[in-house]
Amino acid sequence: MLRRLVGMIAAAGLLAAFPSQSPRADPVVEAIAIASGVLVLESLLVDTPTEDEPDFISFEGGRFDPVKQVKQSTEFGSEYRSGMFLWKFKPYAGVGMTTNGSFYGYAGIRLDTYWFDKKFIVTPSFALVAYDRGDGKYLGSPILGRSGFDFQYRFDGDYRIGVAFHHMSQGKIFNSKVNPGAEEAGLTFSMPIAKLVGGR
Repeated sequence: MLRRLVGMIAAAGLLAAFPSQSPRADPVVEAIAIASGVLVLESLLVDTPTEDEPDFISFEGGRFDPVKQVKQSTEFGSEYRSGMFLWKFKPYAGVGMTTNGSFYGYAGIRLDTYWFDKKFIVTPSFALVAYDRGDGKYLGSPILGRSGFDFQYRFDGDYRIGVAFHHMSQGKIFNSKVNPGAEEAGLTFSMPIAKLVGGR
C-alpha cells in the first residue's frame, strides 16, 4: 500500500508539472484525462497483475447525457471484457442503446488498478465508437471517442458491482464546428463468462 501511495504522489507531481495547454477543452474531458494519467503513471511505478484473468460479461443501466441535460434518456449497455493482458492493458468491446433510439458500439482498452486487497477495482478506459443517434442527441459525427472510469467492488466468486462514468465526443476531429459531447452514468454488474455458461 505504501508503494502505491508513493506512486500516486509521484504521478500527481508529474501531472502538476505539465498543466493542460487547452483551457477551452471540455472540463469533463480534462478531468478524465488527468485522473486517467494519474492511474496510468501509478501503474508504472507499482506492481500490477499481468497474468491473464477470466473473461467477463458486464451489464450497465443508467442515464445518457446527465451532465449537459440536452437530450437525457435512459441507457442500457453490455460489454465483453477480455482477461487477456496486452502489457498492462486489456481489450474490451461493448454495445449500448438509449430510450431515444440511439445505438452505439465500441472497442478499446482498459487498465484495471486494484485497491485494498484487490477488493476495489478502479478502471480507466478508452474506446473508439460507432454512433447512430436515432432520435437522441446529435454528437457531430458517427465516429467518436469514449473515455471514462469504472469503480467496482469484487465479491467472492469474482462477481463485481459498481458504478461507471464515461464521456463520448468527437473532439472536433471529424466536425470542427460542433462538438457537444455526452456522458453516460450508471450502475454495473460484471461476472466471469465461465460462470454464466455453467462453469466454476
